[in-house]
Amino acid sequence: MRHLKLASAGVFAFSVLTGLIAPSTASAALVTGNATFTIDNPAVVSSNPGGWFFETHWGPDDNALPIDGAATGGTALTSASGPKVLVFPVNTNTATVTLSTSGTGRIAQPTTMDAGNTAAGQIGLSGALRMRDPSMTTYLAPFDLAVRKSAGEWLINSHDSSFGTVGLFKLANVSEALNGNGELLLSGDLLWTGGLSYGGLLNANTSIVLGTFNLTPAAVPVPAAAWLFGSALLGLLGVARRKMPLAA
Repeated sequence: MRHLKLASAGVFAFSVLTGLIAPSTASAALVTGNATFTIDNPAVVSSNPGGWFFETHWGPDDNALPIDGAATGGTALTSASGPKVLVFPVNTNTATVTLSTSGTGRIAQPTTMDAGNTAAGQIGLSGALRMRDPSMTTYLAPFDLAVRKSAGEWLINSHDSSFGTVGLFKLANVSEALNGNGELLLSGDLLWTGGLSYGGLLNANTSIVLGTFNLTPAAVPVPAAAWLFGSALLGLLGVARRKMPLAA
C-alpha cells in the first residue's frame, strides 16, 4: 500500500511540476517574438553599383532616436564585416506610433498579422539601420521595418516620413510553419527586393544572397516559484522513500 501511495504522490508531483513548466497550447494570435537578421556586408557591397553597405544597427532602446548621418550609438558594422547578427524584436503595438519628429521622422510599424493567417496584416519590427556609401559621406536610413506577405512572397519594407513605404528585402528559400503553441516560425535568405527605390541601390542585383532572416517566438522563462515548488515536492518524495521500510 505504501508503494502505491508513493507512486501516486510521484505522479501527482510530476504532473504539477510539468504543468507549471510546460507552456500552455494557445490558439493562433498576433505574431510575437524576435526577428534575427544576419547581414553579410561583403555580399551587400558586391550587389550594388555604389558599393553601399550597412553601417549601424540600433535596437529598441534607441527607438526615439532620429536616424540621420550624425546619429551615434548602436552596433557598428564595416563594409568587410559579415555575417553580422542583428536582432529586431517584434513590435507589440497594433497601430503606428510616432517615435521621433525631429530630423528624419520615424514611425514604428504595427503588428497586425495573425500567426494562423499570414496572408493578411504585417509584422512590425523594432529597430533601425543606417547605410553608407564607400566615401562615408552619404547615408540612407532604412528603419522601422515591417514584414508582410504579398502574392505569396515575403517582403520586408522600410518606412519613414521622407520616403514613405519602401521595399527593402524579399525572402527566398522560405520556411514557414507554426509551432505547437500556434506561434509563427519563419526563415529564409535575404535578397534585395525588385521594387527597391533608394537612390544608389536602384540597380542592385536582386539575386545575390545578402544574409538570412529568422523569426522565432520569444522564450518564456520559467518562474522561480515554479522551480522552488517543484524542488520541494521532489524533496518530500525523497524523504518519504528513505523513511519507508524495506519489503520483506
